[in-house]
Amino acid sequence: SLMKEISLKIVQNGGIVRSIQNHGIRQLPHRFKAKYADREGNRYYEKGRFVSVFYDANPNVMRQVEGILNLNEEVLRNT
Repeated sequence: SLMKEISLKIVQNGGIVRSIQNHGIRQLPHRFKAKYADREGNRYYEKGRFVSVFYDANPNVMRQVEGILNLNEEVLRNT
């Protein structure tokens, strides 16, 4: 899964994962347009799973984690 991949990247590069919090499926603040339509033909997302990952690592690891998130089509936005 995505969280395992991110956690493994952090730990392998000397970082520490402090916490992973799954906030569940919630209503998004506004509709997000999908890059591609899903199996049902939906083009917009109105709900999504919110997850927080708290970790300590050097800036290089942070850029690697951001790269993983940016390349994953299931991630609508990361902050």
